[in-house]
Order: sequence, then C-alpha cells, then structure tokens
Amino acid sequence: MKVTPLDIRQQQFPVRFRGFDQVEVDAFLELVASDLEALMRENTRLKENLAKREQDIQRMHEGEADLKKALIAMHQIKEEWVARAQTQAGQILTEAESQSRDIVSEAKRRLVALQQQVQDLERERHDLVLQLRRVLDHYLQLLETEEATEPPLPETLELPSHAGEGPGEA
Repeated sequence: MKVTPLDIRQQQFPVRFRGFDQVEVDAFLELVASDLEALMRENTRLKENLAKREQDIQRMHEGEADLKKALIAMHQIKEEWVARAQTQAGQILTEAESQSRDIVSEAKRRLVALQQQVQDLERERHDLVLQLRRVLDHYLQLLETEEATEPPLPETLELPSHAGEGPGEA
C-alpha cells in the first residue's frame, strides 16, 4: 500500500490513557506529509527528466544508427566509384594498348612495303642500266663495224658533172 501525503494528514490515532500529545503528533504528521509531498514532486520531476533523457538518448541512438547507415552507404558508393573507375581505367588502358599495337603493326607493315618498293625500284634501275649498257654497246659495235667497212673519204670532193658538160669543156 502506497501512502500519500493526504493519507498522512487524515490519519487518526485513537486516544489512550497516557498517550501521545495530539498536537505534537499532528504537527509531526504535517511535517512528514510536507516532506513526502516535496519528495514526490522531486521524484516526479526526476522521472520526467529521466524520461526526457531517455528519449534524447533514443533519438541519439537512432541518429547514430542513421549516421552509421549513411557512412556505410557512402563507403559502398565510394567503393563502387573506385571499382568503376578502375574498370574504366583498365578498359582505356586495354584500348590504348590495342591501338598502340595496331599502330605499330601498321607502321611495320608499311615499312616492309616501302622496303619492298625500294628493292623493286633498285632492281628496276639496275635492269635499266644493264639494258641501256647493252643498247649502247650494240650501237658502239655498229659504229665500229660501219667505220671498218666504209671507204675513206677523199680529201676533196668532186662534184658530179651535168650532161654535156665536162671538165675542161667550156
């Protein structure tokens, strides 16, 4: 049974012979009731403060949980971005390496083609020089043959005479 200040104030004690002084008992009961009222008010105030603090703590725990969730989400997003960036960097690097290999391969192919063209041109030049030398040798032989078979030219040339006219006929 819970005793209230009102219970204490209304409490009646039977009067007996050689009993307590009624005025002192009533004064003491009033003092106890006043102290009990003050203690109850203090207890109510403390309970309200405790409830408020517990709500604050609960809100902080909820806020802390939300903050942890946000941090975890930010960490996951960061990890996804890093992974995505690494993937893209790998793709770019792979593509660049492939393009580099293609460029080098094309350059080598063109170099081989140019070297082949140079060899072909050098061969053609050599063949043309040989053909020209043969032609020139052939013409030289013809000239030498012509010189050997041709009679020597007289020192003076005689002009052919016309009909009816001869030298000394005038």
